[in-house]
Amino acid sequence: MIRTGQTGRRAGILWLFQIITGGLAMSYVRSSALVPGDVAATAGRITGSEPLFRAAIVGSLLSQVFFFFLGLTLFELFEEVDRRLARVLAASALVSAGISVVNAGAHLGALLVLGRPGFLNVFDPAQLDAVALVFLRLANGVGQGLLEIFWVPFYVSFGLLVIRSRFLPRIFGILLTIMGAGFAFNLFQKFLIPQFHPAFFTQSAMALGAAGGIPTVLWLLIRGAGNRDPGDPLLAGRRRP
Repeated sequence: MIRTGQTGRRAGILWLFQIITGGLAMSYVRSSALVPGDVAATAGRITGSEPLFRAAIVGSLLSQVFFFFLGLTLFELFEEVDRRLARVLAASALVSAGISVVNAGAHLGALLVLGRPGFLNVFDPAQLDAVALVFLRLANGVGQGLLEIFWVPFYVSFGLLVIRSRFLPRIFGILLTIMGAGFAFNLFQKFLIPQFHPAFFTQSAMALGAAGGIPTVLWLLIRGAGNRDPGDPLLAGRRRP
């Protein structure tokens, strides 16, 4: 038997921690720190609650550590099913985590500018606020889009592996695959036609993410992943070198 239950639960725990730390960080930055269309108000909120903003950065970094190890754990879980797809899954997670760390660096850059260090005295306060907002928009706009590029192969390969392995209910694999397709469509809209109802497509992609991700996380936490006989043709016929 291929014993996958413990590995599945470990993946569920890592995924849950990643969702909690990353979700709280993103929620704070986007709902409390950023004020759309108001540079001065955004700068005031960040400098007025700098410890919370720094905590959000730390939370984002922690979430990527969990995501990094989630990718490795899922590779361990699925490598006997289809090694090539498992490699795509793991590589997508690792690259995504790296881009997120760069985005966190942009947030730290915004804090540096808003801290008004002496070497920036040649700029007036309004200019510094504008530069800080550039960093924030890079992290939460383009940077987030670049990050989501690798969510597409991550969730599509994850879904296909679930369907092929039957370690989890096949419906979860279908939902994860649809989730990846939703992010792909959202990216197409975000980069090519950003003026075309951007909030609707982003919210739709996030809703698909919840529909596919939440039940999968809960199943992994509670049930783990089912054990399979390595001689089962459903597994053996799908292995790749």
